[in-house]
Amino acid sequence: MTEVVLAFLDGELMHGAVAALQLDDPFLEVELHGLDGNNRQALVPAASLRQVDQVEVRALDAEVEVEALPRVALHFQDGQVFRAHVLTPAALQRYGAVWDVVEAGTREHRTLAIPYTALKAAFYVRHWDTRRPQDRGGDDPRDRERARLAEIMSRRSRAAVSEPGERSSGLLARLDQDETGRRPSSGG
Repeated sequence: MTEVVLAFLDGELMHGAVAALQLDDPFLEVELHGLDGNNRQALVPAASLRQVDQVEVRALDAEVEVEALPRVALHFQDGQVFRAHVLTPAALQRYGAVWDVVEAGTREHRTLAIPYTALKAAFYVRHWDTRRPQDRGGDDPRDRERARLAEIMSRRSRAAVSEPGERSSGLLARLDQDETGRRPSSGG
């Protein structure tokens, strides 16, 4: 049995054991380890979980160079982001993925399972950079070009809104016309 901590979408935590840390089934069968002696087993829908962490945390082998491992930023539906180095590719299963990772800034080897319903996206990144894109250095010429084009489009949009001018065609111009194709007079 594998000792796990189940984190639910509503923030509740549950301690227990599973036969295997996997998300191939829509439910996890969990033997509970709680102070409440009444509950001994639970059938937990994968869709109700945020993640399942294996309790056993292993020290990373000394010869493994963490900085050389791929980096992943797991963005959850609740807005949280988990940054980690990936030891082996995620095991993509029917209802979620099982990750073999080293959390950023540590040398602790962890295994966790994340249902697809809790995950917004898994981004493989080149480096950890938590600054907003507009606050980054902009060393990449493509970033400067994108910013320049965005500014041009913004100026054009503002100009079109502030100076609408005479409408000569398009749906709005047709709505402003009467049945004869002329604009109705605005007089009284």
